[in-house]
Amino acid sequence: MAISERQRQKKLAKKKQKRGVTVKKTTQSMKKAKPYVSYPIHECLIPEDLFVSGLGELVVTRRLPNGDIAMSAFVIDVFCLGVKDAMFTVLPESEYEHKIKVRMSATGGRGFEKLHQSCAKKLLDGVVDYAKELGFAPHPDYKNANDIFGIIDAGVCPVKYTYGKEGKPFYMNGPYESPADIEKILNMLTKKCGAGGFNTMLRLTDDMDDDFM
Repeated sequence: MAISERQRQKKLAKKKQKRGVTVKKTTQSMKKAKPYVSYPIHECLIPEDLFVSGLGELVVTRRLPNGDIAMSAFVIDVFCLGVKDAMFTVLPESEYEHKIKVRMSATGGRGFEKLHQSCAKKLLDGVVDYAKELGFAPHPDYKNANDIFGIIDAGVCPVKYTYGKEGKPFYMNGPYESPADIEKILNMLTKKCGAGGFNTMLRLTDDMDDDFM
């Protein structure tokens, strides 16, 4: 049976909340990150369960002289697709602390941990390289958001990051991926890894709900 647009949106919102990560639709970043690289790093954050869930935000911030926060945020899939979303913005510290961070923690009840700036760079560089080997390019806004790192050296980070799950790429479809998108991704994984070279867990998308109801 058919469902209304209101029901469709309600289902989509419920799925995003259950998934435990904020994923926005593709938009272009309005500000450039590069002019802010001379300011000191404020903090870098990732979800505590990033390598369990496979998906989450990497947040890198610098503090401006007036107290504002320059923030780059990346939605990263450490199991397969790399940087799925990216953005850069400048905002008041109060908004960063009491709106952005609170909303991030409230989504799925996640906790966040701080990591050294060099490890944030190493983690991001690694997930981008891993996804590229599988045939997936980072989000179009990645390059701008990535400029926030400046000359930070990832080589000094002692942490070893391992991508994929149990030694293989593991693909979980997101709420904005259509059946056509899913088919394209699976075809790419099959081409790069072979039929048994990766694992998947496909969740019903909004379009799939229409087909199954």
